[in-house]
Amino acid sequence: MDIDIKEEVYKCSKCGLCQSVCPIYLSTKNEMYLSRGRYIVLNNFYNFNKKLSTKFIKDLDLCLNCNLCKSFCPSNIDAREIFTLLKSQNNYKYSFLPFSIIFLFILLTYKIRKKNIQVKREKKQSKNLNKENILYFQGCINKYVNPSDKNATLNILEKLGYRVVKTSSLCCGLPYLSDGDLKSFQQNSSKIIDSVSSDIKYIVCSCDSCYETLKRIPELKEKLIRFDDLLKLNNFELTSNNSYVYHKPLIRNDECYLSKEIKTLNKKGNCSLMENFILLKHRKLADKLFKDVFYKKQDIENKTIITSCLLSKFGLEYFIKKMKINTKVYSYSEYIYSDSMRKDNLYN
Repeated sequence: MDIDIKEEVYKCSKCGLCQSVCPIYLSTKNEMYLSRGRYIVLNNFYNFNKKLSTKFIKDLDLCLNCNLCKSFCPSNIDAREIFTLLKSQNNYKYSFLPFSIIFLFILLTYKIRKKNIQVKREKKQSKNLNKENILYFQGCINKYVNPSDKNATLNILEKLGYRVVKTSSLCCGLPYLSDGDLKSFQQNSSKIIDSVSSDIKYIVCSCDSCYETLKRIPELKEKLIRFDDLLKLNNFELTSNNSYVYHKPLIRNDECYLSKEIKTLNKKGNCSLMENFILLKHRKLADKLFKDVFYKKQDIENKTIITSCLLSKFGLEYFIKKMKINTKVYSYSEYIYSDSMRKDNLYN
């Protein structure tokens, strides 16, 4: 992260365009949770040569890391990079954020649902054995919480003829970035780089959070590909369904292959509050915010929500349970592997 924070925040013109897109600001109306407000505070601290307060650094966790503000910023200021670097420079770490505690929380909370699609790994002979070698990056949620997404993805890849020569269980490093722990992120990145052999054509991610985090590792960019983009390369056709809707993770910048077939719910920026682990770090505040930043009951009741991010899936299911409505959430891979999609596309 080679940026000059003082120079970056000085570029802010105070235009306020970020107000129109920041989900947290739109909910709280608190300027201190907005990029512009934080830049003003930073300028004052730097001008008077004062140390940033602990509260200011802690409140940076309320940034969703969606970077919607950067998309609308005339000066193209990268809030996500600035806030991550500030946490790193000020040695701010959540004591409960180490992986073991994060996943203990997630595993306990996931008692709210034991309704995963039961996808078993099928080992059938593929019709096409001439395609490239693949490393499948399953990520932490797949390993510890949601193995049905992993199994669905692997089944589809093999049916398409790819050789999945390795499945990586390493973490992408997003929790480290969220914590501002850049040293640990670099160490973790080195492990990932070392796990990729030269014969690997693609590193495939079925989770957008993993993909967007791995994009920050320059050595992986040429091989990295989203699962839905790989399906697009294979001219894989999707079957539309009016009862299905797509939740686009805020961390994702471009269109999803799936969004061309089914309605996208959150074009205006609704979120699951798992971005930057807000639901884990600030659970009480998240429970208050969700009524404003989450979906309205009438928009999602009796629907099936598809998402291309497993962290989003966790947040969606958590708040759907609080709303006490009949709404299912599937990952992108689980959706494709469902019976109707499987019959139409994989077994003909």
